[in-house]
Amino acid sequence: MEDSIKIIPLGGFDKIGMNITLIESSDSIIAIDCGMSFPPDNLPGVAAIIPDVSYLSENSDKFKGIILTHGHEDHIGALPYVFDGINVPVYGTPLTIAMVEKKFRDFGIKKVKTKAIKFGSTIVVGDFKIEFIRGNHSIPDSAMLAIYTSQGIIFNTGDFKFDMSPVMSKTADLARLTAIGTKGVLAVLSDSTNAMQSGFSRSERYVNDQLDRFFNMYRKNRLIIVTFATNMERVQQIINLALKYGRKIALEGDLLLDVFSAARKLGYINIPDNMLVENDMLDKCKDEELIFLTTGNHGESVKCISEIAAGNNPVIRIKKNDVVLFSSVTIHGSELEFSHTINSLEEQGARIEFQDLHATGHACAEELKLLFTMLHPKFVIPAHGEYRYRREAKRIAMEVGISSDDVFLIKNGDIIELKEDKCEIVGKIPLNEILIDGREKSKIDNLVICDRMRLSESGVVIIEICIDKKTGRCVSDLNIRCRGFLDEEKFSEISDELKDLSMKEISRFLGQGVRDERISNGITALAENFIKEKCEKTPIVIAFVTNVML
Repeated sequence: MEDSIKIIPLGGFDKIGMNITLIESSDSIIAIDCGMSFPPDNLPGVAAIIPDVSYLSENSDKFKGIILTHGHEDHIGALPYVFDGINVPVYGTPLTIAMVEKKFRDFGIKKVKTKAIKFGSTIVVGDFKIEFIRGNHSIPDSAMLAIYTSQGIIFNTGDFKFDMSPVMSKTADLARLTAIGTKGVLAVLSDSTNAMQSGFSRSERYVNDQLDRFFNMYRKNRLIIVTFATNMERVQQIINLALKYGRKIALEGDLLLDVFSAARKLGYINIPDNMLVENDMLDKCKDEELIFLTTGNHGESVKCISEIAAGNNPVIRIKKNDVVLFSSVTIHGSELEFSHTINSLEEQGARIEFQDLHATGHACAEELKLLFTMLHPKFVIPAHGEYRYRREAKRIAMEVGISSDDVFLIKNGDIIELKEDKCEIVGKIPLNEILIDGREKSKIDNLVICDRMRLSESGVVIIEICIDKKTGRCVSDLNIRCRGFLDEEKFSEISDELKDLSMKEISRFLGQGVRDERISNGITALAENFIKEKCEKTPIVIAFVTNVML
């Protein structure tokens, strides 16, 4: 029997998003999920943040595969970047794999082995057996994972809830969870996102009833409905209600179209062909016949409707008496944009409704209690959330009889060693989050971000001069310009003095016979110090010294 099993989270244990956890034996490593997170506003140009997978590169001989719980970006979004240097099989449920394959095609990545796994099936990856168990979440095909190791069962919930009356999907497989619990579970990695919410999470059926009420109330109005692109159960509810009230649907949002197409092929979405309205046919529909379904992903749920409110959407223009139904929640960090969007919509005459139109996809406190009671784990490792969420999950575990010493609040990079009767943190690996340039779809250095932030805060100063390479004489005037630094009048107050100092520095270098980049470096350093002393600002200074042959 092996000495131990290690659990190493590379993401997902300090904030919402970027979920990836490694399970390691002496001969094998598997990764559970491989997600990205969305950047805060203070990282200009950054489209995403992905985990540092250097540990996997360093141990590529042991890395056997990636097992995915579901198809949200915070669980699959980093895959194309990881596969730049690592190629292992990817396993997941059918819709998850369909979304991953589309993502690989978009990035031009070929020859990746993917395998769609049905609920109830068990696969062998390296030293581990992994059983896929049906859960409930806000996207179809969400799986819980029972990972059979030499030391016992490690249970990973993924993102989950227990919806006892779903509209479209089946309930979570509680019988199987109970059966696994009777075998004895070594450790549970549990979704903690909603641990601070008391009671049970709201069922999708409740949302269906509220949507029906608003459909009936606004029979004569054009409807614009905002939801998450991946919530196909919500989309199916809207389709069913549209059919009931004689409405047609126009889909708006690239991600929605992608997920909708994949879900429809797999039979998860049922819609009559004549219900969908293409953009070129919108003018033929009366307002009371039409529903615009607009979406974004889980990090940008408000993006599409914000564009509509600002008048930047090429298809939808707000009309007076439009009704906007927000069947989603505001994501942390986008509150200001959401507030601005609401104000803009109402100024244009739209009516806003969002009360009781959303159901979370994450377990609340009583569901976590039920989970721990069914599985009877020796150890609990709360995952997927900020510290305070995971701390609350620890309290919940203690309420059902799990010792405080057996619940571990760990951090990304911690190495947890598990044995049959022991769990402890034995080390830590260094991690650096990787920033992704939105335009290039490539990794971006932190120094570039620092430069962008400096440009946004203090602007740029450019100094140019031409020098005869042969004689060492200046053959042009010194030209100094600025952008985003000071207005023209204020800059003129310091530019003459800066020009004099720069010319003296150039003359000093030329007198010493210097003709190389030392001149531009010297001017840059001098200008930065001068500007900081005079203005208490630190713009980026760029000195161009061009050598010419006359």
